[in-house]
Amino acid sequence: MRKSAGMTEEDIAKKLKLPTSKYISIEQGNEKITQNHLVHLADIYKRPLIAFYSVDTSQTTDLPHDYRLNRDKKISPEVFLAKRKALYLTEELRTVSGRNSVLPMVNINSSAIELANKMRTVLEIDFDLIKELIERKEDTALGYYKSVIEEKFFIPIIEHPLKSSGVRAFSVFGDISVMVLNESDPNEVKLFSLFHEFCHLLKKQDGMCTADLEKDNNNRPEEKYCDEFAAFLLMPENLLRNVTKDLPITTLKQLAEVSKIFGVSKLVTIIQMKTLGEGVQKKNFGRRNWEQTYIKRTSRLVLSQLIDSYKKGDITYTSLSTITGIKDQYLQKLI
Repeated sequence: MRKSAGMTEEDIAKKLKLPTSKYISIEQGNEKITQNHLVHLADIYKRPLIAFYSVDTSQTTDLPHDYRLNRDKKISPEVFLAKRKALYLTEELRTVSGRNSVLPMVNINSSAIELANKMRTVLEIDFDLIKELIERKEDTALGYYKSVIEEKFFIPIIEHPLKSSGVRAFSVFGDISVMVLNESDPNEVKLFSLFHEFCHLLKKQDGMCTADLEKDNNNRPEEKYCDEFAAFLLMPENLLRNVTKDLPITTLKQLAEVSKIFGVSKLVTIIQMKTLGEGVQKKNFGRRNWEQTYIKRTSRLVLSQLIDSYKKGDITYTSLSTITGIKDQYLQKLI
């Protein structure tokens, strides 16, 4: 259970307020564990107490397939525990209901736009109702979409504090599929993550969405596909064009107003408008030019002198990097 939660002996010993050596001895069966510590462990692992009296360890499962994170990067304990809780809840759900999730058959070879159009019809999305709910502040777009998905497909949507794990959301495909959102994210971010993960489930696969929103996904076709699916489902082309025709975006306030109509973030609105070729006038809301930012933060004079010194061999590359504080990928370009 400790390993499946992604924790070390030291992690657990600290939580139980025990010397590490004593905890290791308990885990190895050389010392007995108190009932209080056992109850504490059940809470840490998000497991029922009865699980500690079972000899069956076959239920330990792997994390969802991770498309975006560096393969060498350790997944945080929060994500392991969130998945453990999600699987426990889905198993209980299946026990009490006797039902499984029912996902529609889709053509996995269709484009993200085609799949989004189909699912918008299946979901019977009422954009007028969403707008009305938001304006009356009775509900959020997120609440509306969550209820629709749970009712139509019997897929529980859980929110869990993923904290600083760097994970926005993840999904697990199974008899009862489940999606887990980071409860700390704004509703607009959760909404995009929801449909990104829903796309993975439609393709009958597990998924994981990280906080690295600016990272280029061209080499990650699955992630790029799911991003496009979420954007086109939440912001249909015809509705977006109609809205921007009546409300051309020239200010941040207008950008916020358009985003609010669909219940999505300003970033999603910008990306979708760029995809559809709809310009954002006067102001540039795009990605920051970090090369120019670093030049300004260092001053062109200082930077040019330091680079000249590096090229002459007077200072090392490490010294150049340390002095300027410029990230390697940008420093290489400036050199």
